[in-house]
Amino acid sequence: MLVVSEIFSSVQGEGWRQGIPAIFIRLYGCNLKCDFCDTPQAFSKKQLICEESIVERVKKLSKKDGKISSIIITGGEPYLQDFGDLVMLLKKHGFFVTVETNGTIWKDINVDWICVSPKRQAIKMFDHGYHKKFKMIANEFKYVITGKSDIDFIDKSITQPVILQPVDNDLKIALMLAEEIKKYGMPNWFIRFQLHKIMGIK
Repeated sequence: MLVVSEIFSSVQGEGWRQGIPAIFIRLYGCNLKCDFCDTPQAFSKKQLICEESIVERVKKLSKKDGKISSIIITGGEPYLQDFGDLVMLLKKHGFFVTVETNGTIWKDINVDWICVSPKRQAIKMFDHGYHKKFKMIANEFKYVITGKSDIDFIDKSITQPVILQPVDNDLKIALMLAEEIKKYGMPNWFIRFQLHKIMGIK
């Protein structure tokens, strides 16, 4: 059984896999309280659902919206719960499973793609704001940038793609990031806006 906030289909609006149609499974709760959090539903909506029922909902949404094969398990912070059985069931039915995490809780769950989005609040827990084991297996890292000072927080030793996401799609922050990327000469840093917000969808 998992505590779920919502299950819905949309387009992956953030990160390296941006633009791909996907079904989102938003798990309830988070261990951090970020000022810029844009998913209040992760704290306000909750229902207890068994893994089999979640998969059935996903299958129905997939067929309804044209055979969507990409699943995104997100939150809040999904690793607060053990969603390993859910992943196994989803993969058994042929789904590609992505997880989006702040990286502060380590669980060995065999997903297809991991996006780690470190937050400043987690510096109290880890030097770079995320558990070091994620550095070995994450496919991408994503940082929400609220100002120039956030550049110092980015772990410069990451070799995977690093997505720099201007908070609230702020153009001034994006322009600042463009200058900083040139200054640091980081070939694996990329500026990405939140596509779903630009498109006006969930």
